[in-house]
Formats: sequence, C-alpha cells, structure tokens
Amino acid sequence: MMRTPTILIALILSFAGLTAHADTVTLKDGTTFEGTVVKENGAEVVLEIVISNIKTTKTFPRYKVRSIEYKPLEAEPEEESTPSIPTTSTNSDNRDEDTDSTVEESEEFDENDEERTGRRSPRVRTTRTTFVVIPVTGTIGQETNAYGLRTALQQARRKGISHVVFTIDSPGGLVYDAVDTLEVLKEYDDTMTYHALVEEGAISAASVYVAAADKIWVRPGSRVGGAVAFTGDASSGTTQVDAKLNSIWAAEIASRAEAKGYPGDVFRAMVDPAAEVWIDAEGKVYPSRPSTAGAQQLDNSRTILTIRAEQMIKIGMAQSFEGDVAQLGEQLDINDWLEIKNLGATAMKKSYEERKKLEERMEVALKYYFEKIDEFIQTDPRRFSDYYRFGANRRAGYDYQVDGASLLRWRDRTSAAIKICDQLIEALTEMARVVKQAEKIGARHLQIPNEDGDYTFDVIKEVRDYLWDNRNEIPEDRFNDSYRGP
Repeated sequence: MMRTPTILIALILSFAGLTAHADTVTLKDGTTFEGTVVKENGAEVVLEIVISNIKTTKTFPRYKVRSIEYKPLEAEPEEESTPSIPTTSTNSDNRDEDTDSTVEESEEFDENDEERTGRRSPRVRTTRTTFVVIPVTGTIGQETNAYGLRTALQQARRKGISHVVFTIDSPGGLVYDAVDTLEVLKEYDDTMTYHALVEEGAISAASVYVAAADKIWVRPGSRVGGAVAFTGDASSGTTQVDAKLNSIWAAEIASRAEAKGYPGDVFRAMVDPAAEVWIDAEGKVYPSRPSTAGAQQLDNSRTILTIRAEQMIKIGMAQSFEGDVAQLGEQLDINDWLEIKNLGATAMKKSYEERKKLEERMEVALKYYFEKIDEFIQTDPRRFSDYYRFGANRRAGYDYQVDGASLLRWRDRTSAAIKICDQLIEALTEMARVVKQAEKIGARHLQIPNEDGDYTFDVIKEVRDYLWDNRNEIPEDRFNDSYRGP
C-alpha cells in the first residue's frame, strides 16, 4: 500500500546528496519513511522529508511506530580536488536499536553551531527508557483487576512506554478476572514487554501475571502457584462447576506460559491436582518421572503445585532479584531506566474504587429487596383468612353480602402490598443499573443473569397487577365462608 511512495521518497532523498542525518521511521505494519526526525515524544513522531527540494512533515502516532533508526545518508562522491570536510558523529548515530528510547527537543544549544552560523540551533538528545510499575496486590478482581490493567496499559501506550513491571504480592482471587487479564495482556503483547517481580507470593489467580511475563524476577523466599479456581459465587460451588472452571483455567494459563517460553506443565500443575511435575538433574521439566538419574518430584498427583523461588531459578524460569525496581534496568542492560510514577497504581486504585461503589450499591439494593420481600410476606392480603360475607340465602335467590370491616381490611392490606411491590421493582431496577455498569468495567461477580432478573421482575409485576385489579373488592376465592354473619 505505502511501499511505492516510500521508495520514491527514499530515491529523491538519496539523489539530493544531503550530508545531514537521515532518519528511518518504521511503522508496525512494515512501512518505512526516511527524513529527519524533528520531534518525538510519548504521543507522536514528526518526520521532516524533502521532495523536489520542498520540505514537508509527516506526523505519526507514537504507538504506531515500531522503531526509529538514526543514520547518515552517504553523500555523493566528490571530486578529488575538493577537500573533504570531516564530520563529527553524534549520540544519535550510536543509538541501540533494541532499546526503547525516545527523543525530545533539548533546552541546550550547540555553541559551535552558533560560532559558524551566527545563530544557535537546538540539539536533539536521547531521553531515558521509561517504564511503568503496576502493583498486583490484594484480591484479583478487586484491588487488582483486568479493567484497571487495561486502563493502565492504554495510558502507557499513549505515552510511548513499552516496559511494564508487575510487582506481585497477592493471595489470588476471582478466576474470571484472571482469564480476562490474560486477554488484556495478550492484546498489548506486541507493544509491551512485561516483567513480573514476585515480591512474596503470586498465589492462585495472581499467577497469571507470572505466566504472561516476558521476564520473571523473584525475591528470595517468594512463591508462585496454588492457582485452583474459585468463582466467589456460593450458588455455583459444586464439584462439577469447579472442575470445569479448573480445566478451562489450566488450559489458559499453561498455553500462555508456553507462548512465553516457560514449561506449561508447571503452571498446569498449579491448577490441576492430578498433574505431576518432575525435573531432572539439569532442571528440565517433565509431566511424569523421567528415566534420567537425579530425578526430583516437585508436585505429586494429590496436591496443587506452589513453586518456590529457588526452584523457579533452578529450572530456568526466573532470575533472583533483591534490588529496587529502579535497578532492574541494570539487569536488563538498559541505561537511564526511568519510572513514570503512579500511572499503574492510580489506574488500579480508580478501578477498584469504582467496583467498591458498585458493590456497595448492590449490597444496599439487595438488603432493601430482601427486607421488602419479608415485609410483603407479612402484608400480602392473600395470606389472611378474615374476609367474611353474610346474609346469603341461595334458595331464596339472595347473594352474599360482603362484611364492611372485611372489605376495609382487604383494601388497607392491598394498598400496602402494592406499595411494597413498587419498592421491590425499584430495588430490582437499581440492581439492573448496577449490573449494566458492572458489565462495562468487567465486574462479572456483580452481574445477575438476565433470565433470573427478568423472571423475578415478571413475577412481582404479575402480583402487583392482580392486587391493583382487585384493590376495591375481595376476590371470590378469598372469602371465609365458615362465618355466616349475624
């Protein structure tokens, strides 16, 4: 698509015989552009190009740029009689293409250029490689959740950040959120490098951040595993449901770990009690006892695997790390490793607070609903048998006469019951609003199946309609005919 204009631009620039630097911008779709980078920040890259001696600029969103290469174009051969002018290499000529770095307009000026030209021109200098820390703490699906993760990664990508450090100390949580987390991490995998730093424990659902990491770092004494699934829904805590969830979760986490180059058998054993994990003397992992000497069993077929830091190091999954997050750059051979502070923590905190507010609203609505259910049971006019009629003489052709006091009791109770029905519908409507908002932020533990909510609403509405239609007269089937009156 863009290849033809790219080649034309490159040809024009090459025949121009420029001695200035020509920079190559490569987009993620493979398209390349050559010119001079005049601006680059976390949001955009601006490239100046020359076509037929006419300068123009192209602006690229930063997240679409795969790499920027700085190199001089070869000048046209000069005549031997023309003395050559030596050029001085700049920092931009020696940039490491494998290091994610950005450039910005410097406040400093080139004094030599001022002497030569009588004016000062700004220098472009390399800034630091930036990273963001996302804390994985508390309960997965609560303090740490997939929606907050997505928000943090979106913001990081817009700022041109491509390194993410997950500092993990979590007892686990809701498996559905861990599965959603895997999807989010896969979505940003092509633009982000993930580092998992296990502080103390990445237990249960928290192990997803370890399985999806490009590099795993462990503190001494830390551990990962015990990832058996649970839903948080007491109504679905059956053996069959748990087994199904565990099976899905085991496949998901093992697949992601293998895609990152880790032994899937290790992560599968964190979920499936029947799975075994063995290693040989060299640290190679097996799902059953190997025939080689020195075999060691890490997990048997009756337990859920929780693997220790030293074991992860032995099998080559992780590296030990005792320093501050700021020192990870040295381990990665990245100079000027700079944290963009609070971005990850703020995104998670905001998402957690949003969930807590919805949970509080749902809790209030449910409490109100059940209180009104109890109140309705006590008020429902249909449960009483003190409605009488008298004066009947069917042989003489006289109809029953409704007892006045009975009719008043029916009307009062019916009015109160209708009011309670309206309050129940109000509570259900509030729950529906919470469910809708919870769906937007992925808080599935707050969701109520539509069929359940619709059925409950329909039942209450049907009862209300019955009471409304009969509010002024007692239905025939509600009379107690054992009373014959005066």
